[in-house]
Amino acid sequence: MRVKRTRRHLALTLALSVATLGPGLLGAPQLARAHATLVIGDLQLSPDPPVPGEAVSVRISLVDPLLVAVEKALVRVEFREIDPEDPFVPASITGSEAREFLELPSVLATEYLPEVADGVYAGTFTAPEEGRYTVSVRDTTFRDEEAIANIGVDIGRGANNDIAFVLPPTPIGPRSLGTWLLWIIGIPLVAGLLVTFLALRKPAEAEAVDAGSEAPEPEPPTGII
Repeated sequence: MRVKRTRRHLALTLALSVATLGPGLLGAPQLARAHATLVIGDLQLSPDPPVPGEAVSVRISLVDPLLVAVEKALVRVEFREIDPEDPFVPASITGSEAREFLELPSVLATEYLPEVADGVYAGTFTAPEEGRYTVSVRDTTFRDEEAIANIGVDIGRGANNDIAFVLPPTPIGPRSLGTWLLWIIGIPLVAGLLVTFLALRKPAEAEAVDAGSEAPEPEPPTGII
């Protein structure tokens, strides 16, 4: 029985390890040069509302769908004099559509924002004239593609508060795709099969141990023949 219990405990430990390490394993390719999944972010401005012509601090936080911080991203923002509610303005874009949208003139653009904490990027800029703008959060972490999220920001008007946005996944090459599929499908599948095998298997050695522990000890001989 001790061997059976040990194997059950091992199976449970493996299952818990997969559940615990899974987000980290799946997040590993994301911390490279592409975002295989969407990225959730929020933008904060201080002061809020910004005062035209004065310095404004911007703070952007990025996490993946498992709420793991997206580190080492290349993030910046651009302001355009376009109504963010205009149907022409997409909420999020990538690829060739992103390049076409970026051809529209901007009134200001920040440099890449430095990472001040895990998945948190901050910087400053001078607020443009009063009005409502389309602000593009640009993530160019992946060299050949970039993801863009467009949000509405008021300058010199009411408070904006925290503004949530979503960056779409960026296209990835065949080699990167294969690696990502290995992490997201292969590793959990193998771990699941191993857990199932260990949980259902009834090894012969365990039965032998049980039988040996329950068998009576032989009686010593009582005489000599």
